[in-house]
Amino acid sequence: MDINDAIPVGFELLDSAPGFDTHMGNIYIKHVGEKKVLGFRVRDHHLNMAGTCHGGVLAYLADMQLLSFEEQISGENVHFPTKNLDIDFIAPVPPDAWIEIEADLVRETKGSLYSHAVMKVDGRIVVRTTACYHISK
Repeated sequence: MDINDAIPVGFELLDSAPGFDTHMGNIYIKHVGEKKVLGFRVRDHHLNMAGTCHGGVLAYLADMQLLSFEEQISGENVHFPTKNLDIDFIAPVPPDAWIEIEADLVRETKGSLYSHAVMKVDGRIVVRTTACYHISK
């Protein structure tokens, strides 16, 4: 393991779901007070032709923001299909970067969850997102 493999203190590996998750690589989670922060290490297979993290990888991580506030959701649903996901790519994410995703539940209605999130590398915002998830009945 080299320095680029190091996972920051407090982060624990999330169990991956079968299917696409196995291609992405490890996603980590850390409890910070009542909130959860997701973490991810960019690897060579996540890079685009410019040598930075591919936007599709960042979109996948953005769609995972629901994990940050799942304990705040009322009811007992386990699946929340994505209705909408907006992403602003603010700065490129270099190889081996450690990305942290901080998300907040903005509102829960009878049929939808609304959230926003930022992704940071070294404390600098690189992506911001808003999402809407369907509450299945």
